[in-house]
Amino acid sequence: MASQRKSNLCRVVWLSVILIALSRPAAAQMPTATVLGSVKDSTGAVVPGVRISARSTETGQSRIVTSGSDGAYRLSALPVGNYEIRVEHPGFRTKVQSGLNLAVGQEAVLNFALEIGAIEQTVEVTAEAPLVNTTSGSLGGLVDEKRIAELPLNGRNFVDLTFLQAGVQRDPASKAGGPIMRGDWFSGNGAPGRSNNFLLDGAMMTNLNGNSPATNADWSPGVEGIREFRVVTNSFSAEYGMKMGSQVTIASKNGTNAFHGSLFEYFRNSALDARNFFDKRTATTPRRLPAFTRNNLGGSVGGPIQRDKLFFFGVYELLKEQLGTTQNADVPTIEQRAAFTSPVTRPFLQFYPMPNITVNGILNRFNYSPTQPTTGNYGQMRSDYTLSNSDNMFVRYTVQDSQLTQPTSIPDFGSIRTGRAQFATLSESHIFSPTFLSTFRFSYSRTNDSGRNIFEPPGADISFVPGTAMGQLVVGGLTSIGPSSTNPLSAKQNIFTWSDDAIYTLGAHSLKFGTL
Repeated sequence: MASQRKSNLCRVVWLSVILIALSRPAAAQMPTATVLGSVKDSTGAVVPGVRISARSTETGQSRIVTSGSDGAYRLSALPVGNYEIRVEHPGFRTKVQSGLNLAVGQEAVLNFALEIGAIEQTVEVTAEAPLVNTTSGSLGGLVDEKRIAELPLNGRNFVDLTFLQAGVQRDPASKAGGPIMRGDWFSGNGAPGRSNNFLLDGAMMTNLNGNSPATNADWSPGVEGIREFRVVTNSFSAEYGMKMGSQVTIASKNGTNAFHGSLFEYFRNSALDARNFFDKRTATTPRRLPAFTRNNLGGSVGGPIQRDKLFFFGVYELLKEQLGTTQNADVPTIEQRAAFTSPVTRPFLQFYPMPNITVNGILNRFNYSPTQPTTGNYGQMRSDYTLSNSDNMFVRYTVQDSQLTQPTSIPDFGSIRTGRAQFATLSESHIFSPTFLSTFRFSYSRTNDSGRNIFEPPGADISFVPGTAMGQLVVGGLTSIGPSSTNPLSAKQNIFTWSDDAIYTLGAHSLKFGTL
């Protein structure tokens, strides 16, 4: 037995060396959990060769290991969810621990004390297992399924839930880098916002700006498709790579043996909103305050295609928003308009609206409330398949589209920003033996952002750059008109990655090797 273990260990070490030599020096964190502990009898003596099985009460998927010569056991890389642990050995009563809810990134320590008796006799423990983290010194916290489902979210941005963790705070400075620096930026224990890493089912989903894949409308959709996520802010292990800041590990929802789903619509408008200081009634905008409507609706559904074997879960979400924004602009007075005699500057006078607000006794301000329309679509589909007791796999595809039209302080000017993000993952786990398993994962990430101005000059004589829309240029302290250096704006990112995680259990020790 000892020589066989030594041989297996040597093979694992050599395999890991080869993988590391052929890959980049980083590792991927799996969106799974671990159950470990020891088995003893009523006298406190260790019991080797005990059969420990973990069965998911949601999908029927099971895993079996045996305790080592020191009584230790380890069930690694278990999908998150609810489990029943069964401990069996001849000469002892069978012990069943139910009500075990495993969270992403969790290492649950469960020690069992067996009682002498017939194996047909069963001792059931139905109370929730008291789990204390004794295996890791990392800092952070879990946002579980209950919090995601029940906590109110203004805008339904799942990233807002990261602020529930100690040491996490908003980082507006990182967002102030331009129009594509969008989403909720946060700092974990003082680390820069660009240092955070986002993993969905173990695959990177960080956008080209180094942040979560928020849409152009600062919308981070997908709440209905997220089961839970863990935010690790410090002292994380070597399996986390690529970034030095906080690690956000997200597990998507999967189908189970029971059909389940949701339907929702959230509606907001300006009926009960208060008027701010700059909201003025004018001939251009006779309303009390800018118009506003927001519809956020969608649903999800999941269940079995083949019981205990093949499952699906799909999500769709739609955002439609009409946001009125109050714009104030300094425009030429009537006297200044009469003074525009230069043939170079006078053609641009037509773009400035007539003033409708008096400031300090001078009629030189234009106030109006244009609408900023936003559209967003989000979809996700996941399928899980149990090939055998030793093999299981899943595939997930996530896509989100958005379009935002932004007005400026001058009517008819503005810009359109569009974006699409796609994330796909294929994962397969194989159990070579009760002590050796491997998970292979292939993922694809693509983000594409573009923007353009929407005002086309009426004639070539006033076009700064022929064939392009007008953008920005400061003219004599007045509201700006001119060409834009970011017209059109385009930013793309494509990432193909593969990773392999191998876990070998040697008694009370666990060796984990990974490549990315």
